[in-house]
Amino acid sequence: MEGRNLGKVAILGLGLMGGSLGLALKARGGPGSVTGYARRPETRAAALQRQAVDAVCADPAEAVKNADLVVLCVPVLSMPALARACAPGLSAGSLVSDVGSTKAWLTTAMRVSLQGTGAVFVGSHPIAGSEQQGLEAGRADLYAGAVTVVTADGSEPAGAVERVQEFWAQLGAQVRVMRPEEHDRVMARTSHLPHVVAALLAATVGREGGTERIGPFCGPGFRDTTRVAEGSPDVWSDILQSNGPAVTEELVALKKKLDEVLALFAQDDREALRRFLRDSRASRQALRAALSQHQPQRGEA
Repeated sequence: MEGRNLGKVAILGLGLMGGSLGLALKARGGPGSVTGYARRPETRAAALQRQAVDAVCADPAEAVKNADLVVLCVPVLSMPALARACAPGLSAGSLVSDVGSTKAWLTTAMRVSLQGTGAVFVGSHPIAGSEQQGLEAGRADLYAGAVTVVTADGSEPAGAVERVQEFWAQLGAQVRVMRPEEHDRVMARTSHLPHVVAALLAATVGREGGTERIGPFCGPGFRDTTRVAEGSPDVWSDILQSNGPAVTEELVALKKKLDEVLALFAQDDREALRRFLRDSRASRQALRAALSQHQPQRGEA
């Protein structure tokens, strides 16, 4: 790993995201040490066995002692309380970041939780992950090539945002800087809305006990469009709750589109239906093209 060497990184939460972060750090040989925290002793033991961390702690305050960077990898609504639990072990000047999918509410809450510690919160969100869960699903290349948003509102101490940017860049991520509110509006459209839609689709197709009768006929289209609905309900309920206004705005926009399509059926307007499908395909192709221009293939970063 090139660039500034971190003496110690503490990862709090050793599921998919935290475990993958530890594996990535160890694979690239960046920090002097990686310490992990997890509530369950079996998770701590598994993290050591997989060599995702150098040491584990059952106490979050112990895990963050002398850490240059602390990364919270737990559900969003749990982060402020976890930060308060870390407070006795945090050093003045320590950086605290996260991997959560919402930022405006979290940034405010984290700054309250860290008051009096001298630690600085700079939010980050690697747009990476999987419907799979747990440390066993972790992999060292999860963040390679992934767009990672670092959020800043201009009130951060000099150099803090740059240090978090550098951390993710050293893991092969493509880093973007956005204001927390802008991040949440964008993610509501590109991530949170698709997750709700996938959940709605899965619930609708499987409604009224029809899973055994309908299941054998659910082909690749159903699997592709509902894959993310298998994500952790704990993680996703926190995401949706903490970004409620922006997600609501996107659901209203979706409902408007749905009403327009229903009207096409009511009018038996075949040409308009064909035009809707053609325009939708063009939108997807344009979005995919924009993604491919800015996201190298895994392993190129």
